[in-house]
Amino acid sequence: MNLNLLKRTRMYKGYQQYEVADGIGLTRQTYNYKENGKSSFNIDELTRIVLFLNLTFNEVNEIFFG
Repeated sequence: MNLNLLKRTRMYKGYQQYEVADGIGLTRQTYNYKENGKSSFNIDELTRIVLFLNLTFNEVNEIFFG
């Protein structure tokens, strides 16, 4: 998982951490821990991130499987 790319993509799309956290049903602190690699996203959270950020297939591949 390329968390730096997740962060860059989030910022490129104009979102702050708290906005993504709220949009996918996490606290800002929990999202921050996960985005910074201190804990892991589960599959449900990953799905919600993909939908919230409207990620392309290539972005999903690069961020989560690259």
